[in-house]
Order: sequence, then structure tokens, then C-alpha cells
Amino acid sequence: MKKILLMTFEYPTGKIYCGGVGQMVQQSRQALAALGHEVYVLISVDFKKKRPAQLLLPDGRLIHYPDFFSYQKEYPFKFFHVIIQHFVNWTQDLKRLKSHKGKRPEIIYHFHSILRREKDSGFRTFNKFLLNQEKMIQIADRIVCPSRYEYDNFNRYFPYYSGKLSLIENIVNVFAPDKKQIAAIRAAYGIKKNDTIAIYVGRIERAKGAHILIRHLPDILKGRRGVKVFIVGKVLERSLYRKLAAIRKEYPKQVFYIKYIEKRRLFQFYYLSDIYINTSLSESFSLSTYEGGFCRNALLLNRLPVFERFQKGALFFSPANANGDGFLHKLQTLLKNRSLRRRLGKAAHQATNQFLADRDLVQDFSRFIGDTNK
Repeated sequence: MKKILLMTFEYPTGKIYCGGVGQMVQQSRQALAALGHEVYVLISVDFKKKRPAQLLLPDGRLIHYPDFFSYQKEYPFKFFHVIIQHFVNWTQDLKRLKSHKGKRPEIIYHFHSILRREKDSGFRTFNKFLLNQEKMIQIADRIVCPSRYEYDNFNRYFPYYSGKLSLIENIVNVFAPDKKQIAAIRAAYGIKKNDTIAIYVGRIERAKGAHILIRHLPDILKGRRGVKVFIVGKVLERSLYRKLAAIRKEYPKQVFYIKYIEKRRLFQFYYLSDIYINTSLSESFSLSTYEGGFCRNALLLNRLPVFERFQKGALFFSPANANGDGFLHKLQTLLKNRSLRRRLGKAAHQATNQFLADRDLVQDFSRFIGDTNK
């Protein structure tokens, strides 16, 4: 049995927002525990050692520390056999650990997107994150990549370190429909039998393309009382939220914003939805797209290479185009054509099922780290 530390900036520890990284850390913890390892999760959102930290123990207890120093006194890095970094903090500590003479933990960097690629695409990527990621690539003994798309990108950006790289594709946890809960949601939001429901799940920021959806909401809703739009995610740009709030005020029975929905309940929103919208300008995997596809949503996706798997289950738009290839035209096409939505939803479900059939995170980690139950 190995003592394994997962390091992350987020984790689903309660009724708080948690993105795809935190969910993947949770799935990694479950898979490694199933292999018989003793798994700890260090949750630290900052680079400053005086900020609070949390440690999730193998038995599920969550310990709160006033600062990183207090954590290190009880569980120094040398306590573990393997450290898997899911973020880019504490690189100096890990660098010192690697230079330590004698036995030390293996350092694995499990990245979730290549920040250099995002920077080159014009995103406002903070240099401290970008530089720390590249330090982690240098420090790590081995590196885990989350998708084939980023595997190719990594080899293009960092060919010198390609020998460290392993591909462990992300997985998707799915939940069955709950008829009672779906009926309760319909009643709570006044959803009628013939209404058309669209859902967006992602942070409210330009990087996720939220501005594209928000800008076109009035055109989408005008004259369409049977259309309802759910927007689920954390607000990172207040200016966008103010625009969204103004539209909600004008269409209170058609536009609904929810900051956080527990995953099992979120799936019930997917099941009653007809269209899943992903306007993101950059994705390395997009967990929510697979979730929407699994629940037979017709997918409306930005034209990104990572979405090639959904070619038969989606309409693709170009954010720079206002004509027939633009977002508004493609969404209006889906709203008008029920048979098209059903056909795309069925194809999206098939594509997701095919992907899920090939995924087994326990087997992936067994090959990568080892199985103590053998």
C-alpha cells in the first residue's frame, strides 16, 4: 500500500462550486483507493503559505489548517510515497524535495490544460500560473495528460519532456434520471410539456464564451415564450453578470441563473433539457459536454478541435461569424427543429457511451502506479 497525496485548488467537499479539475481529483482519489492505496487530498487555493489549507484524510475526514506550515508539521511531503500535483502551487517546495538526497516521494504532475497554448490563443493567463506550470513539467518525474487533444499539444509545445508523458483520459460520472426530481424541477421553474429547454454549464467569463450566449439571449427569447434557458456556474466577470441580471429581470420566467448544483441533481436538469450550449473558446476535455451528450441533449458547440468526437451529435458555430455559421443562427435552427434536436441528441448519447465504454480509471491507474491488491 502506497501513501499518495493529491494536491489541488478545488474539491467537491460540500455545497460549493467545483469545476472539472476538482471532480477529476475526486475520481482519481476513488480509483486509487479502490486499488488499495492510502489517499490524501491537500486542498489549497493560493500560493501563499499563510493562507488556509485543508486535508482530506483516507477515511473521509476533512482537517482545516490555518496555514500551509501547520499542515506540513503533521504531514510533510516525505511522509508520502507518491505526490500527484493537479495544480501549479508549491513548486519551490517540490523542487527542494526532488533535490533531496536519499529516498523521496515520486512526483507526478497531472495537468488539465496547457497554459502556454491558452496564452498563445490570446487568453489572459497569469504569468505566475504559466511559469509555475512549466516548472512543474521540469520537476515532475512523470506527467499525466487528460486527453488525446492535449497529448498532441504537449508534444508540440514540450517535445523535450515527451518521454515523461502518459495519457490517462478523463472519465465521466453519470447518474440515472429521477422522475420525481425532474417533475419537481419542472414545477419549480414553470416548465410546460412543450417548452424547449437550453442549458449552459460553465463559469461566467469570456474564456468560457459566456459573453456570446448573454449577448444573444434577448434575440433568442424575443417572441419565444416556450423557450427557457438555464445558466449554471460561478461568476468570474461581474460585468457579464450585470448584463445577465438585466436580461433575467426582463425575462424572469425564461432565464434562470444558478451558481451551483450538486452533480446528481445537475443531471436531472440535463435530462429535462433539449439543448446543451458550450460557447467556450478553449477546452482540453469539457466534462459538461459529455454529461449533456449522455443525457441526449443536442449539442451546440464552438468549433474547437477537442469536440471532434461529437461530429454527428452537434451543430458547430463560429463565434466570429454573424451569418449562417454564427451562434445565433445555429441556436435558432435547433429551437425551430425538434426532429433535428432528437437526431443530434441520440448521436451525442451514442458518442458519449462509446467513449465511456473504453474508459476505466481504476485500470489506468493500476497500470500507471500499481495495484496493492494484486
